[in-house]
Amino acid sequence: MREADWPGKLFVGGLNTETTEKTLKAVFRSFGRIAKVLLIKDRETKKSRGFAFITFERPVDAKDAAKTMNGKSLNGKTIKVEEANKPSSESGNKRRRPPVDHDGYGGGQDRDYSEHPGGGTYRVAYESYGPVPSPAGGVIKGTLGGYRPSG
Repeated sequence: MREADWPGKLFVGGLNTETTEKTLKAVFRSFGRIAKVLLIKDRETKKSRGFAFITFERPVDAKDAAKTMNGKSLNGKTIKVEEANKPSSESGNKRRRPPVDHDGYGGGQDRDYSEHPGGGTYRVAYESYGPVPSPAGGVIKGTLGGYRPSG
């Protein structure tokens, strides 16, 4: 385990969704004075998400609690207790947004659409099903169900 980024702060995971802040305080207070208990809840349902952060006034108390309580059972579930670390993008703890889709396909990356895998061009392949609209809004070849080219 690496050195904690927040001395005295513990991550407690694997909690039963019925575990409350009051229960956590009662269990962990035997290790020292607790400054704060933060049970993480779902924004919509307000139910526990199964993890919490407990901050002790003295970092040595937090270390003792982590060493003793990690792997123990609480409300019927085995919990994970470790010193809290700041989330980092390298560890995957930070939520990432999907890439911006600039061209409607593949996240805006340049691609060569000139050749169809079955031979010929994409335009030729699709024209076998009927007229292909042009980028300008008209139809390249023929008409489609009474639709007349715009131009």
